[in-house]
Amino acid sequence: MRHLRAKSIYPGRVRGVMAEFRRERFSVTEKQAENPRAEYRHFKSALRAAQLQLAGEKKLMLDRRRTNPGEILALDDAINVLESHIMTLEDPYFLGEIKNRIFATGATGAAALGAVISMVSRQFAFEPPGCKFEGGQNRHFVKDMTDMKRRILYFLGLQQDFKLPEGVSIVVAPRLTVSEVLALKRAGVRGIIIGETSETAHELVMLRAMRIPCVSVSDTRFFRLRKSLPVLIDADIGYIVLNPRRAARFTETPAGDTKPRWSETVRMKSGEKIRLSGMLHFSSELNATPAETAGQNIGLYRTEYQVSEAGELPSTRQLTKQYEQLLGFDRNLEITFRLFDFSEDKNFLKSPLIENDRDLRGIRFLLREKKILESQITALVKAAYDTGRPLRVLIPYLTESRELAAVLQIIESAQAGRKKLPVKVGAMLENTAAVFTAARWAAKLDFFYAGTSDLLSSLAVEKREHTEALQRALLGDASVVLCRSLRDLARKKPVTICGEVAGEPWAIAWFRNFGFNDFVVPTHRIGVISNMLQTLTAETCRKFAQQLLKIEDENERLEKARLKALDILYGQS
Repeated sequence: MRHLRAKSIYPGRVRGVMAEFRRERFSVTEKQAENPRAEYRHFKSALRAAQLQLAGEKKLMLDRRRTNPGEILALDDAINVLESHIMTLEDPYFLGEIKNRIFATGATGAAALGAVISMVSRQFAFEPPGCKFEGGQNRHFVKDMTDMKRRILYFLGLQQDFKLPEGVSIVVAPRLTVSEVLALKRAGVRGIIIGETSETAHELVMLRAMRIPCVSVSDTRFFRLRKSLPVLIDADIGYIVLNPRRAARFTETPAGDTKPRWSETVRMKSGEKIRLSGMLHFSSELNATPAETAGQNIGLYRTEYQVSEAGELPSTRQLTKQYEQLLGFDRNLEITFRLFDFSEDKNFLKSPLIENDRDLRGIRFLLREKKILESQITALVKAAYDTGRPLRVLIPYLTESRELAAVLQIIESAQAGRKKLPVKVGAMLENTAAVFTAARWAAKLDFFYAGTSDLLSSLAVEKREHTEALQRALLGDASVVLCRSLRDLARKKPVTICGEVAGEPWAIAWFRNFGFNDFVVPTHRIGVISNMLQTLTAETCRKFAQQLLKIEDENERLEKARLKALDILYGQS
């Protein structure tokens, strides 16, 4: 068996037989059209069929957008790509050039199409100086033109419809186009391994919109498969396992729109119970029934995404209505509501204050814009009273005592004149100063969340997007001091580890070494973390951390942690 590192494009875990994606080779013979008028009509018929196919694909995305508002961003990107293709095929210059070639030179429709596509592509085959688009916007256009050529040639009868080989459910391809992604989806593909490509590539936009588990591999040698072979794609943690053992611990992502599991209590091999909870971004993601969420909880509702979905700040009444729906959905479903956490990378309000000061985020920003804070807390408290439910509120980026005092005062004012409601208030610790001073606030708070993304960003002196740097920082000496401080804090009030890195199997073993029992992870990673925990003992975690800290090189330390976790999950490589 062999483990291969990969970059996750769209999360998921699938098991199946992998085969190379082979494009049908085609060549257009440069021959004269016997009847230019009939040839042009034939071409226009094929062009119209391609336009209708694109319109149908766009309608599919629009229908999914209406039924899945939680995917609105990914689907909007896909709709924009398809609209650009439709506009190109409707361009009168494009059609006029092809018509001229058919009537002036007697070329066939396919040959005229190829000549025009080549001519237009050459004009966009360079990148202008200072191009701000990753991977080049022109490069995307050239690929799209080639894709549209393939669409029309199919309707001209020069290409066959694509079908997956018998037994194959995963394909590997150094590159794909938009139409090929859609064709693979229609053919029933479960997972895709693609070559290195840019984040803005249109085929990746389509992969995300179609929710196909996918990873990217940079080594071109990987794309020279001579035969089909069994494979596991773990796009949650970015790994490919070739020829896996049958005994490998692997929770496969269910096909289709299966309802996610929001939380799980896992028993480790040594008996300890660990609680895993997921994150909710949009209220529409909770599209299950109370029976399906029985005994579960949502570890973190990131309420600021309400604003990205609405495109504007909802009114107090609108907020109240949504919070009532969530609290009244299932009386046994515990939800932790984090107050709006607007920041530089989540400036959904387009606030100039945040644009001018990147440190103005979380509760710091809300206290500068106090009406927003008062509106949200009023809505939360009113929804809790109307549904008769207790309330859990999490304060983002809490750093100073005065910030906590201000929030508690607003909560008390919102309950003025009413019977006191059970409200639990927690603090999200997202910088080192907060961790080291949190013990002073413990008496006034009910729980703490450790926001690992920001904590590790401050340790690594890197932005949150630099995942590798943050993961190296977690295995560093400074992180040991930080984790010990959080462990001491946990003796006073419950501490939950929260963030993307907590969804890494090797990281969960590291955190368990310090005794943490409660984690909030990306929802799609609950399965793989559950698998990992069930194989671990307290002694395994202790030895795991000791062995890593003996390695001096940080890069080697991180790679060793990853490989050891994969060996635990999937067997020796």
